[in-house]
Amino acid sequence: MKREKIACNCKNITYGMIEDSIKKGAKSYEDVEKQLRFGTGCGKCKEFIQYLIRDLLEEQNKK
Repeated sequence: MKREKIACNCKNITYGMIEDSIKKGAKSYEDVEKQLRFGTGCGKCKEFIQYLIRDLLEEQNKK
């Protein structure tokens, strides 16, 4: 995963920022959304980020 790739253009949220949020203790989509405030512009990123967070949480739980 390219950490510098943009997941939310409106708020300039990167994949790495989402991953870091999970590493710091976010346990759900809602937790990450509260921390990073993505999806508050056009909202087009929400569905994709939901899947990204799901995958990152699954990967973390395997460790």
